[in-house]
Amino acid sequence: MEDSSRGCCPSKEEKDAADAARFGLPDPRELQDDPVLAGCCEEDLQNMRRAEALRTALLAADRSATRLKLQQQALHTLPPPPQQQQQQQQQQHLNKDDFDDLDVDDDDAVLLDLRQRRLAELQRQAAERQQQLTCGYGRVHDLAPGALLERLEALEAPGAAAVTHLAVAGCEVGALLDEHLTCLAHRYPGTFFVRVAVKRGEPLAARLGVEGLPALVCFRAGALVGRAPVSQFGPPGCLVEEEVTSYLRRLHVLREAPGVHDTNTQDEDQEEEEEWKLKPCDLCGRRYPHEHVRAVYSTCHRRSSDGSGDDDVQ
Repeated sequence: MEDSSRGCCPSKEEKDAADAARFGLPDPRELQDDPVLAGCCEEDLQNMRRAEALRTALLAADRSATRLKLQQQALHTLPPPPQQQQQQQQQQHLNKDDFDDLDVDDDDAVLLDLRQRRLAELQRQAAERQQQLTCGYGRVHDLAPGALLERLEALEAPGAAAVTHLAVAGCEVGALLDEHLTCLAHRYPGTFFVRVAVKRGEPLAARLGVEGLPALVCFRAGALVGRAPVSQFGPPGCLVEEEVTSYLRRLHVLREAPGVHDTNTQDEDQEEEEEWKLKPCDLCGRRYPHEHVRAVYSTCHRRSSDGSGDDDVQ
């Protein structure tokens, strides 16, 4: 009886060894010759178990996990299997009967209708997002130098915008630019982002009129609208992401959807154009509305230099 029970239920040593391997700790059976180290590992094992139990309890009560599950269900664009569709229809009929029996208030019915509309809107957005990903939007593509122009000509969206990074191997600023362009690709799924690894003296760079590498080249409606070396967007060895984003906005190549301009970008561009229409200030050259206020410190400094004391300043 004892042998059979031992075979069915693992011993404490086996359980400790399994948990230690799962948590990345040494096997307690191998530390029998070192009581001090064995005691430390035993304490670490108990702490790991308590942390795992606490994590499990928190995840069970975490409302964000439930929200993520609902979001995944809402963004699931593929139709469910026929059996699941039948179950959903039956559940909807049951829910409708329950609402009729309970005489639900009008407010609850309105909330249910709003929830269904929101769910349909999320599914529509997910379908559009999936279509954009299928067409190659929403991420940064790696292309060979010879395939760039052909790929840009194949863009189907009218007035398509593309941002190309002519990258040079081993350039730290270029790596920072790749990270920023990846973020912009998720934020502006209507713009086609490309990364092309080039070498010094690349014919593509000469064909595009790029003088310094690495560089950023922008296209709109199949035409080259801007090119700039990466060194333009920050001090040596650094990259100012705001400068890159502002440059792309001025060129109107950031799109929320294929063929759709960013409304915020257009407003900012109009403000910048109106700002530059102002006459430069005669004192400082600024073009935006401002006032020059004489500092109190400078006034006091002049008085002291003239021989007047602090008593003159009220």
